Amino acid sequence: MSVSTHISTTRKGDTVEIRAPGQSRVLSRVRSLVSNLARQIGFEEDEVDQIQVAVDEACSNVVQHAYHPGHAHEWLWQHRDPEIRLELRAESDRLVITINDHGRHFDFDAYQHVTLPERIQSMAPNGYGIAMIRALMDEVSYSSCPDTGNTLCMVKLLKKI
Repeated sequence: MSVSTHISTTRKGDTVEIRAPGQSRVLSRVRSLVSNLARQIGFEEDEVDQIQVAVDEACSNVVQHAYHPGHAHEWLWQHRDPEIRLELRAESDRLVITINDHGRHFDFDAYQHVTLPERIQSMAPNGYGIAMIRALMDEVSYSSCPDTGNTLCMVKLLKKI
């Protein structure tokens, strides 16, 4: 059986919706779409890079953890193929990025928050994702609900020159 690698984008005013399969092989195209949109909004190149890294890390976490094949019985909607849905909304002073999946629940609030220097000092091989996302974005929140799935909301403020 062949799994689709098709990514769809829809633009509605100041909002762009991206629907992508929950597979790592499509994440480079998602990064490219997000980076191009951030540039169009007016973010400086270093901020575009920060947004790109945060989105890539979040989507990678969805693929690696929420849709891990060993946890398929824990997916919220087992009858669907793994999918990542992104909504990017440009506001006057910010970019709001919402990433939604229907994979395995993650207890974001119980996650032991460590700073990147602490993580690096411990020489741990992984577990940097949430710390990176929090360091790169101005606001980060997460919710999980059986009806709507897992939702990560990230905000990057647009600096006025």
